[in-house]
Amino acid sequence: MEKDNMEDTVSWILNSGIQNPERLKDVNNTSLFGSFNAWFDLEKGEYSYAYVEISGYAITTLLYIFNIKKEDIFLQRAIEVGNWLLSVQDECGAFPTAFYPQKISFKKPQEFHTFDVGMVFNGLALLYRETKEEKYLTAAKKAADWVISHQQSDGSIVAQVNTKTQSSSDSGKTWSTQSGSYHAKLAIGFLNIFDLTEDKVYRDAAVKLCDYALTKQNSEGQFLTYGDIPGTNLHPHMYSVEGLYVAGQYLNNEKYLNAAEQAMRWTLAHEKGGCVPRHKHGNIFNYNERVDILAQVLRMAYFFNIKDRCLESLKEVVLSYRYDGGVVEQRGGFMFGKLSNGVSAPHINSWVTMFALQALMARNQKTLSNPFLLI
Repeated sequence: MEKDNMEDTVSWILNSGIQNPERLKDVNNTSLFGSFNAWFDLEKGEYSYAYVEISGYAITTLLYIFNIKKEDIFLQRAIEVGNWLLSVQDECGAFPTAFYPQKISFKKPQEFHTFDVGMVFNGLALLYRETKEEKYLTAAKKAADWVISHQQSDGSIVAQVNTKTQSSSDSGKTWSTQSGSYHAKLAIGFLNIFDLTEDKVYRDAAVKLCDYALTKQNSEGQFLTYGDIPGTNLHPHMYSVEGLYVAGQYLNNEKYLNAAEQAMRWTLAHEKGGCVPRHKHGNIFNYNERVDILAQVLRMAYFFNIKDRCLESLKEVVLSYRYDGGVVEQRGGFMFGKLSNGVSAPHINSWVTMFALQALMARNQKTLSNPFLLI
């Protein structure tokens, strides 16, 4: 098989076991059927946990492939994810973060996370487009309305919400525990729902989010991701690019598109040896590669039709992390890459694989038939 061929990666999504089978339950007896796990640990030989955010991405991924291959299995698997998500949706409209099939020492924070919910309601809106089943749109709107209830007057969105009090539990601990430009990616789902309903509440929420994101970008194009502390994690930096790109395309807003492209050019200006940095603190860059970031950069470079000599090297590095080892059913998935300290993580990672799949397929497509299918 040619190294650019993505068939083994598509097969991994369907056949590796990353999507949970029937009868599997978590430690609290909640069914996990249809959900997607965060990763497969090669050293332990087991899956980690069912991850709600990534299950939202999984719907988008499966429907992205369905729109290309036109094979019903991808729609059916997306329906299985959607039905599971509906089964775990909280009455307030939000979704729990993660579910654990076995007792483990590491657990995700138990708060509701607005970003995660945004990735879910975009997936559910896409599923409604394909099935025309109202239950998916109803759930998507309920989740989106809940997120909007936590949007601030400046357009920002609370990052974490206490599951009992519905109050903010934000902190400055890291980029994902506070409001930031990365929440612009939620504009994709908001605009998707607006396109389906023509309810301007969702368009207005998207515009406010994107306008807020612009206030977090410096003159060089860098999105500052740590609140008042100078510095950038490239993962949320790229989320900002993705949200502004889709909003710019859909709304025909040059301001958003220009900001996203400027952020892309800042990123590529710091490429070194086929890698872009994972983060920048002050003037110090960390180049221990995270493959999700590399894939995010690669696909957006293709969508922006950026011509840069480094893209071929970037593609080769991404492909070098595609697993082809002794665990046969895991072949085709993509490894996470390295931790901040340079140690390789033994994880075949679901969202890394989804981002890499779209990035490498985008090389030939250059565009999306539906902008809401950006994973």
